Amino acid sequence: MNRWQGVVGWVQERSRLLVAVLVLLTLASLAGAVRVGVDNAVDIWFPDDDPALKAYQAFQEEFGNDEVVVIGVHAPDGVASPEGLAKVRQITQRAAEVQGVAKVRSLITTPSIRGGLGTLQVGPVVGETSTASDPALISAAVRDDPLMRQLLSADGKTTVVLAEMEAMDDIDARRDSILGELRATLTDHPVHYAGIGVIYAALNEASTQGAAGIMAASYLLILVLLWWLMGRWRPVLLTLGVVGLGAVWLLGMYGAAGRNINMVTMVMPTLVLVIGVSDCVHMLVHTAAASQTLSPEERVRQGVGEVFWPCLINTLTTSMGFLALTMATMPVIRDLGLFCALGLMTAFVCSVVLCTLMARRPGFTPLLRPQGWIQRCVDSLANLAVERPVRVLVVAGGVGLVACMGVTRIVVDTYSIDFLDAEHSVRLDSDRIESSYGPYTPLEFIVERADGVKDPQTLRAIAQWQRKMEAAPSVGWTRSAADIVTRLDAVMSGQDVGEIPQDETALAQLLFLYESDADAEMDRFISGDGTRARVTVGVPMESARGFDSAIRSLSSMAELPPGTTLTPAGYLPLYVRIMDHIVGSQLSSFAMAFAIIFILIGVLFRSLRIAVLAIPANLLPVLCTLGLMGALGVRLDVATVTIAAIVLGLVVDDTVQFLYRFQVESSRSTDQIEAVRRAVQKVGQPMTITTVVLAGGFAVLGLATIKSVAWFGLLLSTALVTALFSDLLVVPALIVLTSRRTAS
Repeated sequence: MNRWQGVVGWVQERSRLLVAVLVLLTLASLAGAVRVGVDNAVDIWFPDDDPALKAYQAFQEEFGNDEVVVIGVHAPDGVASPEGLAKVRQITQRAAEVQGVAKVRSLITTPSIRGGLGTLQVGPVVGETSTASDPALISAAVRDDPLMRQLLSADGKTTVVLAEMEAMDDIDARRDSILGELRATLTDHPVHYAGIGVIYAALNEASTQGAAGIMAASYLLILVLLWWLMGRWRPVLLTLGVVGLGAVWLLGMYGAAGRNINMVTMVMPTLVLVIGVSDCVHMLVHTAAASQTLSPEERVRQGVGEVFWPCLINTLTTSMGFLALTMATMPVIRDLGLFCALGLMTAFVCSVVLCTLMARRPGFTPLLRPQGWIQRCVDSLANLAVERPVRVLVVAGGVGLVACMGVTRIVVDTYSIDFLDAEHSVRLDSDRIESSYGPYTPLEFIVERADGVKDPQTLRAIAQWQRKMEAAPSVGWTRSAADIVTRLDAVMSGQDVGEIPQDETALAQLLFLYESDADAEMDRFISGDGTRARVTVGVPMESARGFDSAIRSLSSMAELPPGTTLTPAGYLPLYVRIMDHIVGSQLSSFAMAFAIIFILIGVLFRSLRIAVLAIPANLLPVLCTLGLMGALGVRLDVATVTIAAIVLGLVVDDTVQFLYRFQVESSRSTDQIEAVRRAVQKVGQPMTITTVVLAGGFAVLGLATIKSVAWFGLLLSTALVTALFSDLLVVPALIVLTSRRTAS
């Protein structure tokens, strides 16, 4: 009896105690799992000390929450008609009553600057009730006041009502309920919704529904595949029960740590589910293959004990691969790595305990089919590798080179609204608002000057910059304090078009008159100390790369006075910053996973040769996966950023099983080629079974409503199939060639 069989015997002797511990841990995990919520907000991707995140938080403290729900309202007879205005008024009033909405801006509530020569009025154009004069007043205000003009489409048939969220610390937890109440109170109006918060809410919903649906679909498919491959229901139910417990423990730890599911971590239960299947299959198959002359307890000790060490190595290497993700700069990626590693370790413990206790019972081991199609296939692949190793490696090298060409075509970008299906209501609403009203996404800039921005030179430069931007085809509108000043000048001078006064005293008088009015909103455009001016630009909904291009292009148009700085602000620069974190996270996580996994293999096997043999066979699936991404145009984004490290952590499992068995067979025979054949005969069938089951389980992620998660699953499924061929062809071919060279 080896030491691992002794461990299995120890588990058998303490079966009742261990079952009681499993039950208590499961109950405790359920209590933590029910606390898991959903959060896809932008700040989950950034470290707390990230400069871009700090700048965004400072902007919100200065100018308030820039998260706005854009409500598109269409009136066939024109928004300025009595019917159109009555509709806008009702929507405005109802939206303002929703708890969590700080303010509503619309044609009804936006202060308009109007009057005659030497007179000034500031305030909403329309009162509490609709009157015959309302359309004329609205039309005049829209024609003359730039801030009013921004709210209406060019044809006058579409307007936007902007519901500004309150600045609150728990906005991410309350956003969904606020939007739900907003939609509920406007159900009798055919309106459209858009905005960053609306996209987040849709992603939250997709994450919640997707997680439950994908988990159920994974269980169902794995159940069918396992039954087909094992030939009995009891080992199938045992396997699913084991990995199910691992998933529950994972969610329990995740909830206890105060974490919430998002579009990246929603795949954690499925990852643990499908990876945990591998250990159970190997333990049950080897128990079934043990001598029938032994007692049930002895067969379990021999079968489970025989694969205990390679399964433990698999768990350690895969867990280390996930732990490498903790080196990423993005907190959500670090969470994925840490909790997946913990989940895999707990799943291994569950596998050892429950397989040891249940496999001794009748009918809990699979029916072996040594001459079945699976065994015939793996034997054929092994023969090919042994008889034609050079050809195998040449073909593998060619596949690797082609994959490298695809890798060069990978685009690093993220596009939140594109995570949703093309027919999703949020995408359709966004398209409708952009097509009828124009670009609605606010891009913020801060113009800063130490001695104050309320001077003629700075405001004139801002006004000129706005005119340049508005001439760009991708810009819908701009707004700043310069708009207020030019409108004030027009009203007070009786001119049709105003300008920024060149005299500082005249400018100060205009601003004094405006700011003394109760309806004035200068604090929306200029900071309290007067050193920073806010300029907002309406741009189309874009990806992070597209927003980055817009920021650079629009910034280059500004010609500001010496001593004045221009800084992108608000949400979009933070969104663009995600690209830097994606690249950094991918490089750091893969490099760390690569180093840790192969060093660990060398240490655990006590063989440099084994570690070297494992490298090519596991790099090939990674290259093929990334190459396929490039060929298919799949972006490297917040959902696929972990793909390389995870693929490496997954595909190494079968390599470890094969190399361990080869090492055992080599110790029994000096014929290396015969050792390869025996290793294939021993582990080829369970390796194929686990690959089919795992590939099928990951393929279920293709059903996810979030497109990047769907690609994530399909790519992993492809990687596992590639890894199986690599393990049954490339590794044996390398062993044969190195053995021949050593012998010669």
